[in-house]
Amino acid sequence: MKYHHAAYGLPLEALDVVIVEDSRQMQAILRSILLSFKVERVRVFDTVDSALEAMLTEPPNLILADWKMEPASGYQLLRLIRHKNMAPLCFVPLLFITAHGTRALVDKALRAGAHHLLVKPVSPSMLYSRLRWLLNDSREFVPDRHGFYTLDGVGDLLDAQAGKLQTLDSARAYHERATRKYQEALEAVELVFNADLQQQTDSPKARQPVRQPVARPVATIPATGPISPVKRPVKVETPAARRIKAAKLEAFAALKQAKADA
Repeated sequence: MKYHHAAYGLPLEALDVVIVEDSRQMQAILRSILLSFKVERVRVFDTVDSALEAMLTEPPNLILADWKMEPASGYQLLRLIRHKNMAPLCFVPLLFITAHGTRALVDKALRAGAHHLLVKPVSPSMLYSRLRWLLNDSREFVPDRHGFYTLDGVGDLLDAQAGKLQTLDSARAYHERATRKYQEALEAVELVFNADLQQQTDSPKARQPVRQPVARPVATIPATGPISPVKRPVKVETPAARRIKAAKLEAFAALKQAKADA
């Protein structure tokens, strides 16, 4: 069976709010903010045990709890009150207040049945907006197979978001790998061209001084007899040149593949 939370449809001024916070400064801030909203009642407790003892006698309409407390944490409080044996306390909405709103922490809190999570420092406008949203939140509690109540549809929504985030992280990782391969291929091509240039510079032919052409008298070729073709020297490819050529081809192929992947 599904149930609305205990504050659903109530006016803000009719709320009975319990604050579970071990910091006296934060207690004073939250109490002052809630009283400025003209809520009917605000009760403040230092520990989970003292809050539970009071709430079992008089269940509130809303709980504001710190996440990290000693000896029992706010998460342990949430798990305790969400069991079906704690009715009607199991239907009281809980808003967490924490200084560390990480993705893992938010996921853990919402899956356990929390309605929302606020990150310190909490401003009056932020808290007012969240309370107004909560009073109109029509999501219902449903029990799981272990007897703990959670918000209907929250688990499926979190699973879908986790799948999207995992896909996005995989795409980012693939893009980083492709970009790295592309950069490595560029560096390989640069090394090959630098080696080719260095070989050309160090060759004996390159070190010889450039001779200026000497003007020679034009010889008169007799018109008698056929003209023999001029024989050009055959260029022989050295092993070093073949290695450089092969390295160039390999580097260009790697560069083309890396560019396609990126």
